[in-house]
Amino acid sequence: MTVVSSLIIITLNRPKLLEKTLEGLTRQTKPLGEIIVIDNGPHQETKVVADSFLDRLPIRYVPEPNRGYGRARNRGLSEAHGEVLYFLDDDCVAEPDWAEVLWNLVKSGQAELGGGSRVSGYSGMAARVEYLSTDGPALSPRLAPGNRHHLSTSNLVLLRKVVDRVGRFDETLAMCEDRDFTVRAAENGFRLYFEPKARVTHYAGVESMAVYLRRMRHYGFGTSQFFARRPTESLARFFPRHPLIRLLSLPLLAVAGTGYLVWHNLQNGWDCLLLSPALCMGQLWWQWGGYQAMRAVRATEPKKADVVTDGTKAADLR
Repeated sequence: MTVVSSLIIITLNRPKLLEKTLEGLTRQTKPLGEIIVIDNGPHQETKVVADSFLDRLPIRYVPEPNRGYGRARNRGLSEAHGEVLYFLDDDCVAEPDWAEVLWNLVKSGQAELGGGSRVSGYSGMAARVEYLSTDGPALSPRLAPGNRHHLSTSNLVLLRKVVDRVGRFDETLAMCEDRDFTVRAAENGFRLYFEPKARVTHYAGVESMAVYLRRMRHYGFGTSQFFARRPTESLARFFPRHPLIRLLSLPLLAVAGTGYLVWHNLQNGWDCLLLSPALCMGQLWWQWGGYQAMRAVRATEPKKADVVTDGTKAADLR
């Protein structure tokens, strides 16, 4: 039997969230050809949850012990048989028409990659601040539909031919491997489209400000690592590559980042103004993660003394 569409979900020791995600997929108005659960830290409880849906979903559990977002997504690409590929995170619950809206987007010829919106499934200040810091500026359902430069694998559809031309996900990135992949797709001439009607509810699990701050540091590290590799990105020029300069600029960058978040979240509610002190604290930790990323990048770069003027390593001349 020919599989037309494949959904790839990567997960790591979150069986209860995965169960909620899979339950949402049983209500899709357009059934999926296959659902592949990549367990990126194989755990028996995760397998039990996936197997419990065998009578309701065309699901397949695949253990992948080698950790990493890019590695897990690439395993999913290797396992998938469909010509239309979906990605959904294990902490996101799709609306009943989610698959159908994204399907129509790529099958109509409007785009080769399509992404949808996210709303938060949790209440509380920490969850709200996390949403305004991450999803609000780029994935809010209040944003207008239209072409984009990059999309998120938390809510994504693409045609198989995109992978055939662009290649696979970068397994060396700590995160932002989806941004890197979709940017490369745009550079290869594929059209990326944001359709807010394809909505999912995100259960981010940010229950305290301490968790929020740790998450922001992680985001800052991964995103800065991505910008360091792609200095032509529009925002990359605002983040110094030298660790010391990055550290000295940290307060200024945090204030600027807070202004960016407030401006881009006004359509999500005026509470972003009231929460700006918490957003600024998050930006301080984001920039601290960025500083740590630049130290790591610096440590792996060849020293000037080891390189001659034509770019040849001095060690190669010995």
